[in-house]
Amino acid sequence: MSMNIYLTIMVTVLVLTQVIRITQNAIQLHRQEKAIAKDLAWLKDNDISERDFDVQRDCFYLLRDYLEREMNIDYGAVDEDDSTEDSE
Repeated sequence: MSMNIYLTIMVTVLVLTQVIRITQNAIQLHRQEKAIAKDLAWLKDNDISERDFDVQRDCFYLLRDYLEREMNIDYGAVDEDDSTEDSE
């Protein structure tokens, strides 16, 4: 009889801890969802375009060329004209 009460209490404690963990995970997922939605809204509002990526790419190549020229750092042969786009 005493063993049944002990097992009932232990199972109840284990179930409660799992319920608490599930609740904590749900709260964390909700917070992450809000943060991601906020970041995506910022991206949408700021209208990042292909031109922005082109400017960033040009800045990269300028910086790479400067470092190679002024600091004698060789970054290997990275071809600026390489394109990952399919040619039609």
